[in-house]
Amino acid sequence: MKETKIYADEFCTTFASTTEMLEFLAERAKQSKWIRKPTRMLKLVPLEKEAETIEEACEKELEGIVEDTEKNTQLVLKVNKDFYPVRDCAIHTILKRAGINGTGLKKLEKATYAKVVNYCLQVAKGDALIKVADGKVSAVHGGDDHDYCVLDMQTIFNMTSDYLKAHFKGSTYLEGSGSFDHSIVSAMWTLGGNQELLDTYHQALEDHGIEDKSLAPALRLTTSDVAVSGVNLYPMMLSQTSNRVINLGSPIKLSHDRGATLQDFRNNLDKIFSRYQEAVKGIVGLMDIDIQNPVNCLHLIMKELKINQKIRNEVVDLFVGQYGEEPCTAHDLYFAMHEAAFFAACEGFSAPRILKLEEDIAKTLAFDWKGFDVYGTIKL
Repeated sequence: MKETKIYADEFCTTFASTTEMLEFLAERAKQSKWIRKPTRMLKLVPLEKEAETIEEACEKELEGIVEDTEKNTQLVLKVNKDFYPVRDCAIHTILKRAGINGTGLKKLEKATYAKVVNYCLQVAKGDALIKVADGKVSAVHGGDDHDYCVLDMQTIFNMTSDYLKAHFKGSTYLEGSGSFDHSIVSAMWTLGGNQELLDTYHQALEDHGIEDKSLAPALRLTTSDVAVSGVNLYPMMLSQTSNRVINLGSPIKLSHDRGATLQDFRNNLDKIFSRYQEAVKGIVGLMDIDIQNPVNCLHLIMKELKINQKIRNEVVDLFVGQYGEEPCTAHDLYFAMHEAAFFAACEGFSAPRILKLEEDIAKTLAFDWKGFDVYGTIKL
């Protein structure tokens, strides 16, 4: 647990079991509320103007909220006569609701920044849907009927756990895979009793004379209330020897809009088996792509994904140390790239950043790998 105080912007934790995770999410629901108000009624103000009032109003156990907000956004959202410190993850939704963006905003002093945002909030049409969680504003969404749809996190994880138990015999929660921070929640289950999901893959390994890597099918679920992620189901493979995960491609997605409901998510659970069949075809196709210059190819593809140079170098060094620089296949390099998530975790990347990194790596399944297979010296 990175922070012991749940209200803190940097709070994050993991869970040893689904029971622990579901109990935690239930408690978060009790400490959260959704407020729907006309957008023009919202006003962003610098924390320093309201700090004393907030400290007097805060419950004793949350008296550190002001200090934590001072370390981070230094902003408060006023809704009529009520006021709420703003969490870091809320900023992008506030700006979206105001209809503005741009890096130049970050350069403004807090008072000027707030004034610019407020001008835009005053002319924004419709309602705003505000999530207040553990004493702070976590998100400000569009609040009209066609806008943001709240999908309860605890229910989603419960539905997934129950569905896997019923339809994928032998599925188990991967201990410690469940994680929470104020922007995103994630968990994984292994589907070890359902190796038929990977029959096509194992047959392809045999046909290509590639060593079977002792992989088991797995499923990752991620969701967010702050517009970082929809409710997404990712087909994965898990190395049973190293616990490394391999993303098999595009997730089954459910966006928090267009009237999305929990029944829509239940329908998506029924798509898991067919998505595995599609996903396995993508990774099998990499076995037929020969790469003559693996070091250059690995560097250039990771550079295309904007993975930072230190992590790129570590991934390449590990690959060369294990397999050398002889020609290989895109399949070999795709596996190698997933080590970037491990190195990113070592660098202290947050869970959302690591999940985004893994999603980006999965996009390379559709890349023209031969276009990155170049000879000679390259610019790193």
